[in-house]
Amino acid sequence: MALDDQSKPFGLKEVRITNSAGDSQAILDASQTLSFAERILSAELSGSDKLVAVASRSVGVEWSLEEGGIPLNAYAIMTGRTLVSSGTSPGIVYTLSGSGGDCLPYFKIYGRALGEGCTEDLHCKLGKCKITGNIEGEFSEGEFFVTSCSGIAVNDSTGKAFEWVSHETGEDLPSS
Repeated sequence: MALDDQSKPFGLKEVRITNSAGDSQAILDASQTLSFAERILSAELSGSDKLVAVASRSVGVEWSLEEGGIPLNAYAIMTGRTLVSSGTSPGIVYTLSGSGGDCLPYFKIYGRALGEGCTEDLHCKLGKCKITGNIEGEFSEGEFFVTSCSGIAVNDSTGKAFEWVSHETGEDLPSS
């Protein structure tokens, strides 16, 4: 999908959550939506009964994510908590605990959509994310468990809040 091509990204192929250090990653196998909106800060100056000037600038990216049963390792990365395992297979037990007052860390989100021809793709990279809304889920009869969360991505150490990367031939998301 060359930059001047009119191919359109289709669907949601993959989402990965990575801690800030890049040494721990979770693949979200049942991602349903990854939404984003550039956050714009703006002001207007008026005088003499007319609009004289408008100023605006991007200050980050608001994002939201829906996942079919968020994996506990992803939840741990996004909340800075520790996932503890006990036992041996096939009886392993994973426990993630939290308490009020926990300070939430920054993390990275990588998303990927295939192009309409399925050979090209578009990557979304949000480099310094933090959850700012509730993490929500519901157990309901006859329904799959779906979780959602939302937050803001701000400029990372490279000075970027986000990157959209188009590949003429598809590429895998970063492994960290």
